[in-house]
Amino acid sequence: MGMITLADIHHKIAQNQEITLFDCRTAASFDEAYIAGSIFVGNQIVKKTRLLKLPPQQEILILIEEKETETIEIFNKMGFENVKTIVPFEDITELAQLGLLDLMISIDPDELAMDLPFDEKARIIDLREEDQFEKAHIEGAENITLEEFSDVGTIAEIEENENIYIYGNPDDVSFVGSLIKRQGVHNFRKIQASFEVIAATENIKIKKTQSASTKKG
Repeated sequence: MGMITLADIHHKIAQNQEITLFDCRTAASFDEAYIAGSIFVGNQIVKKTRLLKLPPQQEILILIEEKETETIEIFNKMGFENVKTIVPFEDITELAQLGLLDLMISIDPDELAMDLPFDEKARIIDLREEDQFEKAHIEGAENITLEEFSDVGTIAEIEENENIYIYGNPDDVSFVGSLIKRQGVHNFRKIQASFEVIAATENIKIKKTQSASTKKG
């Protein structure tokens, strides 16, 4: 089992080496501060990694908080043998000093309610299952799956002047957000709330299907 330091990662990037770095911590830890270019997978390692369809010979760098041996075994069972763990950073200072610091921009529903009326470039994306989206969603939102976002072509279709707002399962949003930012799109905001909280927020318009809106109590 190999290990790699932040300085090593900085060197690889400076040498224009292609690296694949998976962050297996919690979404909260990841959102607060992460290594730029990382892909968030959390504890859904198999599901999220398989979406990316990486070749087995790919070098995999992983940042983990616990269960190091078990986590490496999961990657090995998927066919990845060249797996290295990253020496954890104590705080964000080391990341910042090496130019490796990135973070998720999160907003709450009240902030979203204030932004939307004045944001002509807003693009709202709902990551929930199709049936959930069909029952109710933010007015003007579009439903895009994780599978679609794992294709760089989907991200390439994002216009430079669009302001992206994404909601859904927090782990899924951090995963998609990391993929978007990895492709150089940084005008992204994670809506930090469940859909139920979003729907109950004043001044956020919710579109419901006829069957849902006319449902008897």
